[in-house]
Amino acid sequence: MTIRIFVGTAANNEDLESQAVLEYSLRKHASEPLEITWMMQSRDPSSLYYGWNTAGWATPFSGFRWSIPAACGFDGRAIYLDSDMIAQADIAELWNKEIAAPHAVISKGNERFCCTLFDCVLVAKYMFPLRQLRTENGMHRAQRQRLSKPGIVQPFQEDENWNCLDGEDYASLDDPRIKMHHYTAIDCQPQLKHALPRLAEAGQPHWFRGKVQPHPRQDMQSFFDDWLEEAIAAGYDPNNYIVEPFGNYAAGGSEGGAWLRGRPAKLGV
Repeated sequence: MTIRIFVGTAANNEDLESQAVLEYSLRKHASEPLEITWMMQSRDPSSLYYGWNTAGWATPFSGFRWSIPAACGFDGRAIYLDSDMIAQADIAELWNKEIAAPHAVISKGNERFCCTLFDCVLVAKYMFPLRQLRTENGMHRAQRQRLSKPGIVQPFQEDENWNCLDGEDYASLDDPRIKMHHYTAIDCQPQLKHALPRLAEAGQPHWFRGKVQPHPRQDMQSFFDDWLEEAIAAGYDPNNYIVEPFGNYAAGGSEGGAWLRGRPAKLGV
């Protein structure tokens, strides 16, 4: 069976390095076929990602994750990931997890849905209609809170961290309990070392306009750089992910203000 993975990513080529690392790391470990859908804002009226009300999103793609069950016809399973992640284990381990009743998703908990396994059948009754998610103010937060009610989320097991936030308190980034790294704080993302000069050379700004600083874990930058070098050597060149730029984003508001306010934002909120 093919594992369906949906990844939220920026639409002006800001995340090319992250996309390359994520896809390479997923496929490197995968024991089953993968189908990856890059979810990004679109100006094509036929696209599912056209015409969304992004006010209040922390990133240009925050709310797209809630479209996944509908995109799958409320059938089967699907996994959501943010683009700023690195797989350290076989994603089939998560895909094949039993979701024990009455749960409908597996995720980190505490309103963290950066890595989520959806049972698209079971979760249907908890989802707002797609039209409402797409057009109404505040629906990203409302849907997140709705799924966070007791009994809906089955949390990751203690020894299987599929959403390790910025290394957390692990002594080593290679700790086997870490299944998926998530370098989440945009102001210190290790991909920016590569993305910002590339964008500047093209005369294009990044959607994040705040002050960039080193990652609080000194080993995170070299960790990402090593993965990027390995990905490129394996044929996952960032240039392979270039798309026609979307243009100015409409993101902004109380949950981070990605484009308009330029404040540090946590990807995945």
